[in-house]
Amino acid sequence: MLNEARSHHRSVARRLQRESRAAEREGVGRGTPQPEVLQAVQRLSLRQRAVVFLTYWEDLGPASVAELLGISEGAVRRHLARARARLKEVLDGQH
Repeated sequence: MLNEARSHHRSVARRLQRESRAAEREGVGRGTPQPEVLQAVQRLSLRQRAVVFLTYWEDLGPASVAELLGISEGAVRRHLARARARLKEVLDGQH
């Protein structure tokens, strides 16, 4: 039981590290987004930021994003949909 718990915690830690690295990469991909877009993206959860970055800045499909983050394609789509809704909400509120 103890080994299973430790394994789970290591797995979670590795996943969080992958997501953090993916979310923190900047300056790669297509152009530089406007400052208000970057600020809005920073307000997303870590996982949503990682999915948005990999999808839009790295131009990866759901399968590639899922593989990099160690989550399912369905989870990628769900996080991306929630991130888009949140970004729309935040960006529409600024104008």
